[in-house]
Amino acid sequence: MNQKTYLRLMLALSMIYGVVIALLAVLQTGGLGVVAIVGGLVVALGWALTGVVAKRPS
Repeated sequence: MNQKTYLRLMLALSMIYGVVIALLAVLQTGGLGVVAIVGGLVVALGWALTGVVAKRPS
């Protein structure tokens, strides 16, 4: 995978994460806080790794 692929993948995952959190909030599902925290950590880690990969020369 190249740099643009990682960036597009992370953008898509971030958008999906936002939609899932919004749906859980609208549906008033229990455990929203746990899902938000775990998902936020996963997305943040993904963006951090994307930054490392994007800095790597081709």
